[in-house]
Amino acid sequence: MKNLLIITFFLFSYCGFGQLITKMPEIDDQTSYETDITKVEIRDNYTIISFSYQAAARKNNSYQFQFPYPNERQPASISSISFEPKSYLNGNGKRFKYIKSIGIPETPENMTVNPGQKYRFTVYFEKLEPGIETFNLIEGKNSSQSTYQYWNFYGVHINNPLVKKATPTAPNDNGEIAITIKGKLFDAKTNKPISGKVSYRFDYDAQKSDSVKTNNFGEYLFKIKPDSYTFIATAKGYEDGQESMDFSKSTKNQQFSQNIYLNPIVEKPIKKTETPKIEEPKIEPVEVLKESPITKIEDNKFRLNNFIFNLGEATFSPESTDQVDALLKMLKEDPKMKIRLEGHTDNVGDPDKNKRLSLERAYNVREYLISKGVAGNRIQFKGYGDTKPIADNNTEEGRKMNRRVEFVILE
Repeated sequence: MKNLLIITFFLFSYCGFGQLITKMPEIDDQTSYETDITKVEIRDNYTIISFSYQAAARKNNSYQFQFPYPNERQPASISSISFEPKSYLNGNGKRFKYIKSIGIPETPENMTVNPGQKYRFTVYFEKLEPGIETFNLIEGKNSSQSTYQYWNFYGVHINNPLVKKATPTAPNDNGEIAITIKGKLFDAKTNKPISGKVSYRFDYDAQKSDSVKTNNFGEYLFKIKPDSYTFIATAKGYEDGQESMDFSKSTKNQQFSQNIYLNPIVEKPIKKTETPKIEEPKIEPVEVLKESPITKIEDNKFRLNNFIFNLGEATFSPESTDQVDALLKMLKEDPKMKIRLEGHTDNVGDPDKNKRLSLERAYNVREYLISKGVAGNRIQFKGYGDTKPIADNNTEEGRKMNRRVEFVILE
């Protein structure tokens, strides 16, 4: 089985005609999950954001997952969308104005949409300055009195590095062109830097190779000549990663940044045999909060114990209310505490639907806490679908454990 290398690759000279593209950017939080940002392009004069919108049927069950239809006036069976020309981007303390929309009208004009049908549109803003790699998109302030519900996106992560002015092209001391590669090694699950080794070999001659070790912060750097290479990243306790790159057509000194994400090695469970009797593996102790149905699983990360979701449902069972109330008590005892709820599912069904379902589960817990008096800006939420199981999905008990909600204390 081929290992998957998750790799971020930025060209510090040119990408097409001076543009940087980020497809399906990571987003920390958003006001509607019926609308997705599918691509962000940084061009010479604009920041161009591509959207995908698909209305879903509403649900009215208690604590059921509900998102308002964006920019819609309120007839029950028909909804409409538009884009607010007063919207803006902000990043690094600066605002970047709205320019125009393509494929969607500007407010107060609107376009009627049908539930289940997907719509795509593009919005132009002023160009984000180099170095702004996280921004917010603010369309408007939502309130219960407003006739519109606005799309707001918080913490949109993009590829827009700070580019230093290129110095005149010059060969190195011995007259050869040099390619500089630098970056960091990260844990793909925690996003924390890790120590390891990055090696490369020439594609035309696998016997010729070299390697560098990272420092304690996961950083590495080396210089190579223009050629075609295969790069291998290794670290103790992690799966190896591999990627091929071709610099053979480079005609001048260039610098590339390459961050590499490695997946931790997951130990396979020992198969039970009748004879000889296998001693049960020792379970590492975990710290359980005293008199609380919450388990600490790592620094600042906790799991709601015995938190029950039925298969394919986002509404938690009444017997799980005690677990949420324990979290509610923590939040009320520390009014400055902020958290991120993380929803998970088993692997039954379509992975995309599981991702959505996990978002719904985290969202429903958030709505319950808000209904008990916790401010909404203290609670973020994310959904991981079936990508992070904690038990065997081949058994009903394991799948039940994987249908869960965890939370991380942010501050």
